[in-house]
Amino acid sequence: MAEVAHWLRQSRHLSGLTYEQLVHATGFSRGSLHRAASGWRSPWPVVEAFTQACGTDAGTARALWLKAKEALEGADQVPDVIAVGHVGTFDELRVAMGHLRVLAGRPSLRELAERSGGRLTRSTLANVLSGTSHPRRELVTAFVNVMGVGGDEAAGWAAAWDRAQAHVRSAREATAPMEPLAVVPSSALLSVLGDLPLSDWAALAELVDVVRKGGDEGVPASVAVDFQRDKGMPERDTITVSCRGSGIDLETIQQLFRISWAGSPQEQSDFGPGFLVACLRLGSRITLHTAQRHEPAWTVFTLDQASLTSGPSWRIPVGAEPKAEAGQQGTRITIEALRSVWSDGRKHRLRRHLGDVYSYVLRERRMQLTVSGSVVAPRKPCIWGENRFVQRRGQNINAVQKIDIVLATQYWCRDCRRTSPLGSSCCPQCQGTRLEWTEHRVWGWLGVQRYLHESDYGIDFYRNGRKIFARDKRLFSFSEDPEHVVVEYPADWPAKGRLVGEIHCDHVPVNFTHTAFDDKSPEWRAVVHAIRGPGPLAPLRAQQLGFAPNTSPLARLFGGFRRNDPGLRCLIPGDGVRAVHQVAADWAERFHKGDPACQSDEMWYDAALSHDTPTPVTTTVVDDRIDLVNLDPMDLSDLVQRLFMHLHDPAERPQELIGPGAATTVFRDRPRAGERWVLQARRSQHVVPPETVHALAGQMLDVQATRGILVTTSWFGASSHAFAARSGRIDLVDGRALKALLREHLGIEALLRLKRTPPGWDIGDIA
Repeated sequence: MAEVAHWLRQSRHLSGLTYEQLVHATGFSRGSLHRAASGWRSPWPVVEAFTQACGTDAGTARALWLKAKEALEGADQVPDVIAVGHVGTFDELRVAMGHLRVLAGRPSLRELAERSGGRLTRSTLANVLSGTSHPRRELVTAFVNVMGVGGDEAAGWAAAWDRAQAHVRSAREATAPMEPLAVVPSSALLSVLGDLPLSDWAALAELVDVVRKGGDEGVPASVAVDFQRDKGMPERDTITVSCRGSGIDLETIQQLFRISWAGSPQEQSDFGPGFLVACLRLGSRITLHTAQRHEPAWTVFTLDQASLTSGPSWRIPVGAEPKAEAGQQGTRITIEALRSVWSDGRKHRLRRHLGDVYSYVLRERRMQLTVSGSVVAPRKPCIWGENRFVQRRGQNINAVQKIDIVLATQYWCRDCRRTSPLGSSCCPQCQGTRLEWTEHRVWGWLGVQRYLHESDYGIDFYRNGRKIFARDKRLFSFSEDPEHVVVEYPADWPAKGRLVGEIHCDHVPVNFTHTAFDDKSPEWRAVVHAIRGPGPLAPLRAQQLGFAPNTSPLARLFGGFRRNDPGLRCLIPGDGVRAVHQVAADWAERFHKGDPACQSDEMWYDAALSHDTPTPVTTTVVDDRIDLVNLDPMDLSDLVQRLFMHLHDPAERPQELIGPGAATTVFRDRPRAGERWVLQARRSQHVVPPETVHALAGQMLDVQATRGILVTTSWFGASSHAFAARSGRIDLVDGRALKALLREHLGIEALLRLKRTPPGWDIGDIA
């Protein structure tokens, strides 16, 4: 039997199954399976079921078992040994008594009755040793005395009987009927819960959240999602979500089966209507098994939609099942009468969705998740390393921005779930005293993806380890007026993005299905303010609207990585001539498939570096002039501001210059008296529309400026020149004039790569 046991242990190791999973697969108890794998004599059906469940060769197991059976035939078979100190049930006590009888030479029942002096009878002994009835305490004491056991060892047998009797009593109490769980409101509501919009993966994620929150503190939760298929009777198909954690307490269970939307999102618990909605989206019959280690039995809640909707009241029956072994714990949710069939392709998509939703906890090994026995792999971010950076205005901007901000520290009421200031003696809402210290903390990171994509970018927002918003792009837009929203990113060609991030904000309220944050709540607005600041991300737009410089983490990242130019200046792979966006995306696909060569960012970095250092060609003449048309708008603004500050003597300069550059100011209120100039720079390849000149005149009027200067890299039309002449206070500087001024006053040679020669210009003006 040792060889059989070795085969079974090896089979279980290769399959990766737990004993709990083997119990479900074979129908045998955990004790029977464990004894078979420990070398005890076991019947062939147990060995066969064990082997088939593990997927190994039943023929080999049969040969080993027959070999053991032949070796045992004719031998003086000794019952399996159980130390009396380990006896906990009457079945184990019977086995131990049989072993004691073998050690005493197998005396007959008649002989034992005669030795006892009438205290033992043959019929009673036969019933006890065959398992037909349980022995009395006096019978066990007399039996061991007849076998020559006395003193402390005899007291151990009496203690074993006490433990077996306690096990029977606890099992009897555990299986006693419990009061049904009453929940509100009417049963008519139950029929519509399953029709609420909720995707399959979101429904199963809700069940995963329930069972994993019953896990042991500090121990990674091991959650399994399993599907059982009955081809003959599809109505018997089931979905099981289980976790062998510490179990769920009664208060949490009542929250799970209660339907109530009363109160604000802050007042609602982490569990609630979402659990029942998720269950009923999957099937119409729900069974929940849960137990904590110290409890004598499994608590069982069964919700059958058909019986509840047809009944006059909504009461969920509560039952109990005895534990196969003491100390068992965990939670198991079983869904039956499924609404649809789960194909292999659908399970594969579920695996991918859950790997994305629980990406953080899976990567950090805070949870292990399997779907139909296959491990769920986390979706990893393909971002540049923390050591990568770009330079803007002499400052390094890292490709990863770490975030850890405490927004508020308060008390939280466990009764009504309201918050109150620190130092409060009771909750101001319900006067309760069950106050807990809580911290409104935002933490995580923002980063730069190694590739551009039309949709695969944005910020992930987590709550309690579950992703609520995936690749969310709402922080890339700005609006002072809800009707006029400006999308600030992507800001460069091609119109694809690469800014990403993972932000954890566990305190922000969510909807009851845990699929969206309450974006109208003050908690969410505080998170947005901490991540992207109050104003626009683009410096020029912030300046025009009168906002202070935006120093938020997202604004810093935007300022460094909004452009998509190839090379190390923007961390974009190139081939020496142009950016290779598709090549970078192909490498990213290999990254997500686990290719070891693409896990680090070295491949992308080498491509960006090689673009900046192409192989020199001796016959090529390098043109190092500044191309004003393709100059970065911010760099053009700085250059124009520098030119006009140098253009005039200090005595001729205005008291205040309003325009591009880091040292300028925009007035939102009426300005003080004094001469002011408004200076604007526009990068363009086409004629400047007259509306731009009109807008300059409007800004001059708003800030009471005495002079306006509009500089462009292209040219102005006749109507723009006519308007400026009528104003008498507006100067128009086109690209040709800008080239001449830069050469004369700053010694800078420039060119204009316009798509066509403007009217009245010659080729030398742009070349």
